[in-house]
Amino acid sequence: MARYITVTAAVTIAEPRLRAYLRSPLAPASAWPESDWTGLCTPWPDRALRGQYLAELPAAVAECDSWLDGDHADHLLELAEHEDLTLRHDSATGALALDLDTRVDFELPGMIWAFTVLRGLAEVMAEDDGGLVELTPDWTGGTVPMLLSPGRSVFLDPARDAAALARARDVAFDVRCAAPGPEQAEPAAGLLERLLA
Repeated sequence: MARYITVTAAVTIAEPRLRAYLRSPLAPASAWPESDWTGLCTPWPDRALRGQYLAELPAAVAECDSWLDGDHADHLLELAEHEDLTLRHDSATGALALDLDTRVDFELPGMIWAFTVLRGLAEVMAEDDGGLVELTPDWTGGTVPMLLSPGRSVFLDPARDAAALARARDVAFDVRCAAPGPEQAEPAAGLLERLLA
């Protein structure tokens, strides 16, 4: 049976740094310490699922690495071609809103892949940049949030980090409001191609 994930991101990043992100090579998932990836495995309310993901983590990171080549733009353009991706960016404010609904054939490697593609944003962020990425799978309850800031990407535990998550969601709401509305936004592939030109 097919599994699907929904990913939302609301990030502030200036256009020159967004261009740099798109052109930068995609780092492997294994470039992030395994101890950091445990943040993806632990927020699930289902204790058995938490244990399963923790046990599968090393193999899942290796599986994800086998899918990763090229730069960030390659992966985003492929998603845009399949109409899985919506992308809106306001060059004046740097507001970037991303929405992704896509099929994953393997649960944990698929989630690792999504976060790996987006955590590359943190590597090009400057002092006032930052944002929130949230991933929701269709096979279990719960959402995994990841906070992005310059040079840093960290998973939040929705229970333990509730106050920080609430603040991040407030900021994310403002970022989404600053991005062009869906009716004014250009197609994701067109936006990516323009930024890469």
